[in-house]
Amino acid sequence: MTDLLLYNGNPSAVPAFRIIAIIDGDIHAEPSRSALGAIYGRFEAAFGESANVTSYNFPGHTGKIRWTNPELIADGQNFFHRDSTEYGEGIRRYGYAVEEFKEPAVPYFCVEQRSYFHFLEIALPETTSSIREFADCVTEQLFKVHLITGVMGFGFFLPPYKNSLEFIMGAATARFKAAIEISPSMVMDGVRRNGSAYRWKSGEKAGIADIGWRTLVGQEFWDRLPATEDLRSQPDIAVDKSDSMLSITAGSEPIWGDVNKGEAIDAYRAVAAYLSPVQMPAGCLKAFAFGGTGEPAHNDKVEAYLSRFK
Repeated sequence: MTDLLLYNGNPSAVPAFRIIAIIDGDIHAEPSRSALGAIYGRFEAAFGESANVTSYNFPGHTGKIRWTNPELIADGQNFFHRDSTEYGEGIRRYGYAVEEFKEPAVPYFCVEQRSYFHFLEIALPETTSSIREFADCVTEQLFKVHLITGVMGFGFFLPPYKNSLEFIMGAATARFKAAIEISPSMVMDGVRRNGSAYRWKSGEKAGIADIGWRTLVGQEFWDRLPATEDLRSQPDIAVDKSDSMLSITAGSEPIWGDVNKGEAIDAYRAVAAYLSPVQMPAGCLKAFAFGGTGEPAHNDKVEAYLSRFK
């Protein structure tokens, strides 16, 4: 297993297979309601027994972390049958699959509502045997929604109750070139200008959340991208496209891009080059990612993360 990320010698973030998707509109508006409900059902069937900690935030629940019980499991399933969602509402499920991490982490499932959009975040144990199958099932459902941006791949998962430690993320970039170290909160203000707290500079445009083993790009970014023919012709890259979402997969299985193991990231580099016109502005990540201090060392970390495939 890949080593955990430590802070002051304490395990703080776990290696995982990560899925992040930011989706237009409300959780309980179709087609999101049906698609997210199906994804949650798949997660429950595969990982529900080990994801035995809940944290719900919707009427009747206050976000408190609690052990699962039949009533809470039913409430989580029924969440997707509600008629509306307010800002900040959602559900989280955690598990204790990583023995070295003594707090709830993976398997993890989260959907949460924000202004104008909502997000999905999933983190599975790195050693899960059915990663490709699960990722394909999630992708199939995301083809049905109004997706803005999404990314899948190996990376480090910092549980949201530890978000004060976001400044430790991004530190592994020099070794793990393909690792995803962002969280939805780090990138939400950069995926659209509408409702964003970022102070946009002249010429800056909204961009996708990140690039990974599988990168999902919503239709609103397509007019800034070249045709996909050259990308489709490159080895180890699979391209799927619907009327609303572009899915680009770099290799048959996700990798960490571990420099110490000589893992080749040529396919990732090709994808990153193709998607460079829709990369999120560096200034936005400097403001919100990895603690957002604005100090030179922090800004250097952001630049290194954004250029890790070059």
